[in-house]
Amino acid sequence: MRTTLDIDPRVLAAARARVNDGRNRSIGDAVSELAIAGLATGPLTTDTNGLVLLPSSPGHVVTDDLVAEALCGR
Repeated sequence: MRTTLDIDPRVLAAARARVNDGRNRSIGDAVSELAIAGLATGPLTTDTNGLVLLPSSPGHVVTDDLVAEALCGR
C-alpha cells in the first residue's frame, strides 16, 4: 500500500542502513521490517503512576552523573 509519512530522521537512517546491507529491497520494506520488529517486542510496561518502564540491562546502572552527561550532550 502506498501512503505518505513523516519519518523521524533516525528511523530513516536505520532503514537506509538496512537497505544498504546487500539485500535488494526498498526503504519501505526496511521501514516495515523495523516497525514489525518494534511491534514484536510487546507493549511497554507502566508503573502505577503511568510512567513507561524501560527494559533494564543487567549490570548497567544509570547514575545521576550519566543522566547529567546525557543532558549536557557531552
